[in-house]
Amino acid sequence: MSQAEPRRPPSPLHRRLEALGDGLTRSEATIAQWLTLHEGRIGLETGASIAARTGVSEITVSRFLRRLGYRGLAALKADLHAAGTAQLPEAEMYVRLLDGEIGTLIRRDAEAMLALSAQVARPEWDRAMAAIHEAGEVFVTGFQTVRGVAEDFARRLAIVRDRVRFLSPHDSGLAEWIGAAAGGCLIVVDTVPYAAESEPIVRTAAARGMTVVVTTDDLNTWAAAHTDFVFRVTTKVGTFVESTGPLASLLNLVTHTVAARDPGASRARLAAWPDLLRCLGLFA
Repeated sequence: MSQAEPRRPPSPLHRRLEALGDGLTRSEATIAQWLTLHEGRIGLETGASIAARTGVSEITVSRFLRRLGYRGLAALKADLHAAGTAQLPEAEMYVRLLDGEIGTLIRRDAEAMLALSAQVARPEWDRAMAAIHEAGEVFVTGFQTVRGVAEDFARRLAIVRDRVRFLSPHDSGLAEWIGAAAGGCLIVVDTVPYAAESEPIVRTAAARGMTVVVTTDDLNTWAAAHTDFVFRVTTKVGTFVESTGPLASLLNLVTHTVAARDPGASRARLAAWPDLLRCLGLFA
């Protein structure tokens, strides 16, 4: 039986954060948590990048560093470097993980995500993103274990463009399509075992003049018979249940690419959204 690795002593940053106790503002707590979780990469960051990653202003990051006793980010980096902790923990953890089963699974998942570049590089990608952007209405549907992924994607896409609806054929019987104008778009999220209703819904949408985009796994053989816009990911990485990570990443790229086709409109929607959220009183 192997011996446990000796525990690394607390870093200077960790000791200073601990000394502050619980008296942190919400923004300070966010910065503190990010610094704690990503201490090994602080040497590669700037004040602006930390602000962007934590969702606060750069001056808030600067003030918090001063509260910790550092005269700027350079002083924090120098302190970590002197203690031998800068850019080390994450690298060491990565090496250790690669030696075990979990590391192998992480690597396979990462490779599946990197393979998305081949899908995005296809000429069909730009045409599909243009169709989604220009559609009068976008419907998103998904079944079984990936329904949640599809619903999440529909909500995210609705943030950056209007008239996006999650379609649940079991619940509505496709009533949303009664009298619907031509020029819509259907995005289907489907993986093994493929839902029996997927192909009929795709066929129906195409017959009604809709553009159909299918995001699926790399074993799918039925979708290409109905649309050129089929984008595949690897979901079998050796885990007990197929990985949805690459699929979620592909859908995130769809949202980003569609938003980027009209960045002004997308930013306007993002700017208007917080006021609606405040009206609902959903967040403290």
